[in-house]
Amino acid sequence: MNGVRIHAIDLQDAQRRAATQRAAAPELPVLLDVEVLIDRDIRAAFKALGDLPPGTALRYVGTPRGLAGLIADVQRLGIADGVVLKPLGDSPVADLMLEELAPGLAS
Repeated sequence: MNGVRIHAIDLQDAQRRAATQRAAAPELPVLLDVEVLIDRDIRAAFKALGDLPPGTALRYVGTPRGLAGLIADVQRLGIADGVVLKPLGDSPVADLMLEELAPGLAS
């Protein structure tokens, strides 16, 4: 099954865009693009952000747990059916999510 990806500047914008998309094609899942830069602590994440240019999609900079919270909010609020994580710079998103969050999800 295909889905449609949306880009938004914040969650309110994402909610509007998703509603528009669902009205046009309710059978297609809506996926929200999120630019991501995470690290084990928030200061390191913001330091790594450095001189990266502003993005064109919703951006999350912080910790793996905070990113998980954002994803949960997107689902809980019905904003999108899923998210597409777009790592910024050399952010080890997959590794940190598996190391930091997967053990807690298994219990």
